[in-house]
Amino acid sequence: MSTKEQEFSKKWVFLSMSIFIVIELVIGVFVGDLVVGKYKSIHLTFFLQGLLNLLSYFLGGILIGIISPGLRLLEPALGAFLSVALMLSMTLFTPFSFFNFSVTKLIIGGCIAFFLALSGAKIGERIVGNKVD
Repeated sequence: MSTKEQEFSKKWVFLSMSIFIVIELVIGVFVGDLVVGKYKSIHLTFFLQGLLNLLSYFLGGILIGIISPGLRLLEPALGAFLSVALMLSMTLFTPFSFFNFSVTKLIIGGCIAFFLALSGAKIGERIVGNKVD
């Protein structure tokens, strides 16, 4: 079976979700150590958190492209979309109206995560020598 004919793997979708969360935590610890105890505005905090999220989807896509067997592009991208959905579902339990769930947030955030992970996965697949269109 060539890499082009490889079947879709649900296992790699869920594994991708886990990888994105772990990478975000690792980056968060690193960035957190750099800014802990230093003055930062609430705006800078939100900016850093957003950057952390975006970076985790891109770097996670690269890692998945490198470690996954064969050619895996859709799985990490879908895993990124679903991890956004998972994180947004947590807002159902917060009492603050600012942190509420909305379909618009899911679509916009999910699509951004999807394309960042897809781009990262393509880079990861190229690193290991798989031909990506």
